[in-house]
Amino acid sequence: MIQSTTALKKIASLKNKIRVIQGGQGAGKTIAILILLINHASSTEDREILIISEELTKMRLTVIKDFVKVMKGFGIFDERRFIAGTLYRFPNGSFIKFIGLDKEDVGKGLRSDIAYFNEVNKIDLESYRQVATRSKLIIADYNPDANFFIHEEVITREDCDFITLTFEDNEYLPQGERDEIILYYEKGYGRKYDKNDPERNNYPIVNKYWANKWRVYGLGEVGSLDGVVFERWSVIDSIPKEARLKYYGLDFGYSVSKFAVVGIYWHDNKYIIDEMVYKNDLTNPKGAEELIHAGYKQGTLVYCDSAEPKSIQELCDNGINAIPCDSKRDIKPFAIQKLNTEEFYITKRSKNVINEARHYVWDAKTGKPKKTNLDHSMDALLYAIGSDGLYSGTY
Repeated sequence: MIQSTTALKKIASLKNKIRVIQGGQGAGKTIAILILLINHASSTEDREILIISEELTKMRLTVIKDFVKVMKGFGIFDERRFIAGTLYRFPNGSFIKFIGLDKEDVGKGLRSDIAYFNEVNKIDLESYRQVATRSKLIIADYNPDANFFIHEEVITREDCDFITLTFEDNEYLPQGERDEIILYYEKGYGRKYDKNDPERNNYPIVNKYWANKWRVYGLGEVGSLDGVVFERWSVIDSIPKEARLKYYGLDFGYSVSKFAVVGIYWHDNKYIIDEMVYKNDLTNPKGAEELIHAGYKQGTLVYCDSAEPKSIQELCDNGINAIPCDSKRDIKPFAIQKLNTEEFYITKRSKNVINEARHYVWDAKTGKPKKTNLDHSMDALLYAIGSDGLYSGTY
């Protein structure tokens, strides 16, 4: 049985071309969006709807599972129409297709009537743009664990509706999950949660970790990621005229991974990072062309992934002074140590570098930076910084 929630009503009231839903845990935003998309697809002919997330495997356990649940709730699910568990064709010619950015290239002319970005904070800006520019209607949702490109590039637009939802907007949230969310508050503030207390979020914080959890997952407000690798950096408008270009860092990529290049400057005893290239589908000669077009200073060293000697040679053959990074062994912790010694800066135009830096976190299991699809410019940065001065041993 499909149940109407406050979250569903609020999302349904949005009218602009772009609709951004920021929400905490248990707000019911994904289910509400699926209800609206399914209703639209089943009642309107020949609609092309894309649902996009970072990983297809994870989608099967989350949003696709919820999709099937909602379809069965409507009483219209037909397994024969669900092709490979990723494309559902409705009898009226409409379809909903699920796309994981780790499995499929969505950047080559894929057009849609509606594109829904599930957990858009785990998607890079370039991938978002490739789909959004070809869609008539865009929906995006996320948990606000940190600022990212949506805040600077999307919700500031006049054609964007933006709302924040919380668990209080989901009347049908199981009591057990509701209690867990409230526990974030009680651990963070050291007092019982009182929904009717207007001062409940103004009391002294007794535990910053749990107070941040409450802010993000309870209130649906922007907080900070747990365990970020880089905490001492800020954004500057542009590269100062007095800054000296030291070198570039480059991470190879093609279909899913990005071909990413950053310029690294030195000014007033601090590093300045500037985004040069961040794209899919670049061969090495084409990547060299893009870098030159972006303003590559002829002859400047470009430190690259040492595991790709053939690619490095192709860059050299196309006018780039490319060399392998000093070593991949221990280079990242060494570079991270150097960057965390002092504050460093990222230029305002470096949108993808900023987004990656905000989401670059430690893996609690391995003690290393977590491997995600938002680390390409971070790898490029570390290859270069880690090669600037030989080192020995481990860090």
